[in-house]
Amino acid sequence: MTKAPSKNIPVADSEIDISDAVDAADTRKGIQSVEVSGVIIAALCDFKFPVPLKDLAAAVDMPPAKVHRYLASLVRIGLAWQDDLTGLYGLGPMALRMGISAIERNDVVMRAGRLLRNLAIELRSSGHLAIWGERGPVLIRTEHGGPPIISTMGLGTVMPLLRSATGQAFLSTMPRGAIEHVIRAEQDILHWDDATVDRLIIETRERGAAVIEGDIVPGLSAISAPVYNLDGAVACCVTLMNPKANYFQPGQPAFDVFLRAIADFTQSWGGKPRDEAEGIQTVIVKDRSALSGGRKGV
Repeated sequence: MTKAPSKNIPVADSEIDISDAVDAADTRKGIQSVEVSGVIIAALCDFKFPVPLKDLAAAVDMPPAKVHRYLASLVRIGLAWQDDLTGLYGLGPMALRMGISAIERNDVVMRAGRLLRNLAIELRSSGHLAIWGERGPVLIRTEHGGPPIISTMGLGTVMPLLRSATGQAFLSTMPRGAIEHVIRAEQDILHWDDATVDRLIIETRERGAAVIEGDIVPGLSAISAPVYNLDGAVACCVTLMNPKANYFQPGQPAFDVFLRAIADFTQSWGGKPRDEAEGIQTVIVKDRSALSGGRKGV
């Protein structure tokens, strides 16, 4: 039988390694700290705008002093950001970089980025790539292949669902149940009824792409279409903008080039839209004549 170590034997000579125990304790503390930081970062993601410390602390159910200590470290490494004038907190540049890097690991989105760049150069236009976020289409990449277009749209911008080409491309292809909350919110602002939204969806599908003339930026012509995953779900939408009026209208050369490029890309990738009855829960409007009349706000 093996004799147990005597209590008088020095710890270094026993089978217990104090350094291992300390390392294990430190590891547990480190993991806990990361988890707490993750809760705070997740709360920053949920707020639409920069937030006061007390509101953030309330959201994560922690004392403000504790949240402040974590925020100090998060700000130093760029995962959080504090406005010097207001003291409000938001996500930092490292958080944005992490999000974009994670998105770009998606192969179809990476390929769509190359498609966007090639189309922007060929059609001498500016453009962007957008994915669906919790509050609508979110810009994750921009390209300029022609004269720069001055706008406030940058990475992370959430585009309108009903009034932008990017939004309308998602609107006409996403499952209705997944985007209903965004539709309702914008309907309340624009005072659009359901018939107006249904008509917009039908027209966009029939055209094969969403086309906007100067609604977000005056004098700007924009076109957008979705790129699909292998399972038929929308992976992202490709959007181009040009300062020439009617540049992307149906019948114009740029419209045909854009649609052909999207179709060729979809075929080469192997993606395809889901069957409409399976993937898009939009009200089927049988009487199209009931929807006649001008579109409000578009």
